[in-house]
This record gives sequence, C-alpha cells and structure tokens, in this order.
Amino acid sequence: MFILQKATDVTADGLAQVYSFPPSGEPVVRANMIASIDGAATAQGRSGALGSDGDHTVFHLQRALADAIVVGAQTAVTEGYGPPVVEPRHAPGRAARGQSAAPLLVLASRSLNLPADFTTARHPDVLIATCSDAPRDARRRLLDAGATVVDCGESSVQPRAVIDELARRGLRHVLCEGGPRFLADLAAAGLLDELALTVSPALVGGDAPRIAHGTEVPARTADSLPGPMRLRHMLGDAEGYLYQLWERAD
Repeated sequence: MFILQKATDVTADGLAQVYSFPPSGEPVVRANMIASIDGAATAQGRSGALGSDGDHTVFHLQRALADAIVVGAQTAVTEGYGPPVVEPRHAPGRAARGQSAAPLLVLASRSLNLPADFTTARHPDVLIATCSDAPRDARRRLLDAGATVVDCGESSVQPRAVIDELARRGLRHVLCEGGPRFLADLAAAGLLDELALTVSPALVGGDAPRIAHGTEVPARTADSLPGPMRLRHMLGDAEGYLYQLWERAD
C-alpha cells in the first residue's frame, strides 16, 4: 500500500515538537545527516555545500535540543567547526529543559591531530574522545593547551564507550553529525536510535561518500535487512528539500 501524505504548514513551535527527543531513561542517539538525491554525502568535499536555509534551520534546531554533539574530528576540521553556539531564540527552551547554555561538543579522534582552535581551556564546551593507544606526544600537546581528553577505547574510539561517558555526565540527548565512518561504527554497534536525514534536490555524481561508510551494519536476523528503521515523519520545503526523521523499527 502506498500513502500520499497531505502537505501542511509547520510553525516554528511545531518544528521543535517534531524534532524533540523522545522521553527515555536511557541515552537517545540521533544522527543528523544530509545527502543528495543520488546518495552523495558531500559536494566539493563538504556536506555543507548540499545545504540550504531550511536545512540550516533544522540543523541549528536539533543542536539546540541536544545535550551533546558527537562528530569525528576530521569531519569537524573539514566542515570548519567551532565550539557550539545556540541561537538566542532557542535559549529559553534549553533553560526550561534544564540544559546548559550550549551542548557539549565531542570530537572523536584516534590520531589527536587537531588544530589549536579545539584545544584551549577557553572552550570548556569541547571534549576530545580518544583511545589509550593514541599518540602520546599529541595527547600531551592537547593536555598542555588545556583540552579535556577522555579515553573511550584502547586501539580505537569505541562509540559505546563515548555514549557511556556522556551518560555518566548526565548527557542523554546525543546528536551525531558524522562523519560517515563514525556513523557507520555507531550504527554497527547498535547505538543509533534515530536518523534525521535531509535530502538535497541535487545530483552530485563523482565518488562522494555515502552518509555511512565503513563498518557494515549486521542484520537483525538471517533473512532481514540490516538495522531496519521506520519513517516517523517527512517534511518538505519550496526549494525541494525533504526532511526525514527515521527511528528504530523495533
């Protein structure tokens, strides 16, 4: 059976309700990604090149709803990340929910090859998740610069250890912003509860990566698809962008 959904306008308050994290006593992990209609996660090497004003609105809203933002360090550098900032219009909502002024930014990095922008004590809202086998000289450089560095694994950064560390800090609404390899690891570990996917009306071609690339997600049963999910909602805008929110099918 096919279902044709009727188009309705969504207000700013309605949008916040649509993207609110579900109530849960356990951490809820959501990924927020963008892809072209031919499946490319980047254009000209950056995911930001696929975006639009509507995508930026959804992007900043989800950040404002999150307790923590987790992203692979290389993606953060490529996309020009800085410490998270919440738009003033979202500040009252965070205060009402008992959240901090801005979400914690968590950079996952085995190499610890990070620029100084992410390493100083001036940015307390940044945590670097690494592993015990990370280069010692790089670790020392970051610690000397005042960075907060936490081991979340031995030979590699383990997504479950990252989520457990955030839960210990009382941070249960977790937003993952990639990159593709970290998202694949997260999904393969069975930790991905939701996926917010913006579909950009663009054809990119080339050899751009998908939103998840690397570790294969195991099937739930021998005859089922890996990690089945179901569509909670889909919105669209006048520019042709689609905004989907998927959740675990189980």
